[in-house]
Amino acid sequence: MNNSVNSFHLINIAIADVPYDDGKTFKTRPALLVSIDGQQATVFKITTKYEEKSEAIKKFYYPIEFWREAGLDKASFVDTHMTYTLATEFMLKNPPIGVLTDTDVIKLFNFIKTNQKDSV
Repeated sequence: MNNSVNSFHLINIAIADVPYDDGKTFKTRPALLVSIDGQQATVFKITTKYEEKSEAIKKFYYPIEFWREAGLDKASFVDTHMTYTLATEFMLKNPPIGVLTDTDVIKLFNFIKTNQKDSV
């Protein structure tokens, strides 16, 4: 593994090729690193698209409160409906563009916990 892995930490945001749900096509977008294990990185995708989504989808979108501080250009949302597993070498080919603030990390954690409880 290359040395750039040492510059990555959990909750870093990087530009990565994240697959669409069909698993066949990809979009280059910001991604939130939630775990890294050797050859695999697990991420949530980050999106600016919200208004046109259904209410069922919107309930999985965490609004990043401090998006500028996180290194993002526009108001953005963490899509928590599923994680994506990427090859570490591809995730790490670009340096991180930012990191979530502590406030957003806590709120995101609580958001996910609440959503999981509500969907059980």
